[in-house]
Amino acid sequence: MTQVVNSAIKLLARRDRPALDGLPHLIATPTQLSFPSAHASSSFAAARAYSPLVGSRVVYPVAAAMAASRVYLGVHYPSDILAGALLGTFIGDRAR
Repeated sequence: MTQVVNSAIKLLARRDRPALDGLPHLIATPTQLSFPSAHASSSFAAARAYSPLVGSRVVYPVAAAMAASRVYLGVHYPSDILAGALLGTFIGDRAR
């Protein structure tokens, strides 16, 4: 469900990924659309859904690290990550 909603928003927003001359992305991406981050939304959806089973202290730091890595890799803006985290948390809450 998270991927479907995320893809629909990406198609509506049509925000290009960050691009800086002389600083290529550190990984390949399937599309040039960045908003919201699918990695952030799926990570936070899983964190929200699984937190009752393994604890918030375990899953949220992992989700946050995954999301932050997308900015480090140069494929997302911080606002893409924030929107993805909020979307994932919302959808993950419905899965509980």
